[in-house]
Amino acid sequence: MPLVDLNRRGFFHLTAGAAITSLASRSLLAAARGEPALRLGVLSDIHLNEKAMKGKDGDANAYGSGKRGTFRAALEYFRDRKVDAVVIAGDMADTGQLYELQEVGRLWNEVFPNGKRPDGQSVEKVFVYGNHDVLAWTWALKGKDPKAVAAAKEKAVARDLAASWKAAFGEDWQPVYHKTVKGHVFLCAHWGHEKEIPAYAKAHAAELDLGARHPFFCVQHPNLKNTLFTYWGDGGCDKGELTAFLKDYPWAVSFSGHSHMALTDDRSIWQGDFTALNTCTLLQISDPYGKEWACVNSRCKDKTKLRHMQSTSRKGRQGMVVDVYPDHLEVDRREFTLGLEAAPCVSVPLPADASNPNGFSYAAQKARARVPQFPIGAQAAAVRQTGRNTLKKKEAQIAVSFPSAVAAGEKGRVLLYRVEAYDAKEAKLGSWQLAQDFHFHPLAKVPAAMQLVIGADEVPANTPIRFQITPLGFFRQEGQPLSCELKA
Repeated sequence: MPLVDLNRRGFFHLTAGAAITSLASRSLLAAARGEPALRLGVLSDIHLNEKAMKGKDGDANAYGSGKRGTFRAALEYFRDRKVDAVVIAGDMADTGQLYELQEVGRLWNEVFPNGKRPDGQSVEKVFVYGNHDVLAWTWALKGKDPKAVAAAKEKAVARDLAASWKAAFGEDWQPVYHKTVKGHVFLCAHWGHEKEIPAYAKAHAAELDLGARHPFFCVQHPNLKNTLFTYWGDGGCDKGELTAFLKDYPWAVSFSGHSHMALTDDRSIWQGDFTALNTCTLLQISDPYGKEWACVNSRCKDKTKLRHMQSTSRKGRQGMVVDVYPDHLEVDRREFTLGLEAAPCVSVPLPADASNPNGFSYAAQKARARVPQFPIGAQAAAVRQTGRNTLKKKEAQIAVSFPSAVAAGEKGRVLLYRVEAYDAKEAKLGSWQLAQDFHFHPLAKVPAAMQLVIGADEVPANTPIRFQITPLGFFRQEGQPLSCELKA
């Protein structure tokens, strides 16, 4: 008899008389009811520290208490969404202190007592250490005497990684481990042990059955090399061992943190030989910075310059609920500072296929993206003013104001603006980049207008100047520019 196609993409094929596996049975029955086979709450980079712990409990918006309050709010949201597991892809303890990690465990136990939802169903912890958990205790100790270092280490997670894990979460610790939740495998590696996953998978091959045609997950803190974009470049990635390992597994899905990239950024989902998802942060979103992305309002200040505008990156704290189906993922992106959906739910097809125009290779995403657009009839203006620079000294300035380029909608989100100055002969006098404030918030919450402030000495005096403002998307696709004149 011919093979029987059990779903629309043909991922489960059985010969006549063969038994359907329990996983396939559950997945197919759930899919027939419109239910996911598995529901995940996904977070990363909580960065819980003493300042957060002293803040008002439950405040999900203020910066100081927000990290703690937002974490609790995220867990409660996951609880109410009835997730089967919570993934935290590292950097739980901001300064690598044991009491920070234990606070993560305490809040978990408050929301999921005995690891269960209110309906009695189990919720699995799928957590890993990040670089802050393991290394951050040392960063403030450079040049300190050995006694101070030894005293600090006594309170650090890194003093005994296994004992710290047990104290915080009540579980035994291994550098690499796996858990199986409703038939789906999670391969997890703590910071510094990512390259050990291939050997671990080989040693547990029969138990893991990674070649089966259904999704499995790989959880680690750094991005996998040559997959997700990060402003850090290779500094935010592993050494490439996992990319090489997962290339043979198109159903594999990697969860990584570390980069703090917004979930609304198109580059937070990548598909090539497998699928990679960025998990964002509960601390601060990465604004564009470095090399061709450098912005005057990046969180990373250029201390060699007198002017640096305020970044809004600390106003974004995001996580997601991922519904897992046999042939796709439904990714619900949440902005916890607002208690709102950050962007509409996105459907990611499985298995990964870089040639699929409806998939999430960067080439496919770029082809589908619209260029950012200013509203119809939008106008810009440039005026001279007196203000204060980064050193808080009064100075003569020029302010260039313009409406936000949000008219293209969700698929044409604006990331940044290139503002150029030209003289009467169209000779370029200067160029600046400004990140869109709150580019990571729901479109309805993105500010209606933007303003670039520069020093009056950054352009020649006593000459008319034309400013041109061009909106750019995540793949640097350029919208139609606006222009305005500043008289001499």
